[in-house]
Amino acid sequence: MIRLQNFGGKDFNQLISAIPNARFLLQWAGPKYTYPLDFAQLNDTLAKTDGEQPSFKVFKATKVDGSEAIGHIQLMDIDYNNSSCILGRVLIFSEYRGRGFGKKLVNCAVEYAFVSLGLHEITLGVFDFNQNAIVTYKRIGFVEYQFNKGARQFQNENWNVIKMKLKKEQWLYKEKC
Repeated sequence: MIRLQNFGGKDFNQLISAIPNARFLLQWAGPKYTYPLDFAQLNDTLAKTDGEQPSFKVFKATKVDGSEAIGHIQLMDIDYNNSSCILGRVLIFSEYRGRGFGKKLVNCAVEYAFVSLGLHEITLGVFDFNQNAIVTYKRIGFVEYQFNKGARQFQNENWNVIKMKLKKEQWLYKEKC
């Protein structure tokens, strides 16, 4: 079992050390961050978590006892008027991959968005080669609604992006966080 905790400055080093190269950073975070990830970029993100209705919620995932962080996730571009947000920057640290934590992490963020924030729709973008993530998102109830061919470039590669969405009433995996 995992729980979400607010991500803060004391968590920066662990997250930065989990990003081995520019390719991984682009796959994980999209084009908003540049390699190498640093404190300034993370502080800019955390600035969006301030206020009564912040546009971002940034979490670290920990084991239920809080003993160790296992990953990271963000709710971005939270739109309280339209009751929506973007789920992104989902990362399970390498030593915890392959144990089902990804599904639990995404589900906990979905629960937070739908239950705590009262939102009704979550969207995300995932590269089409990231099949493990796509399977995880579908198991939670996300459905594909758009395919963007060559949406991102990395060196001589063109990456396709699949856009997915989840409406509150289509949420399938509701294991309590």
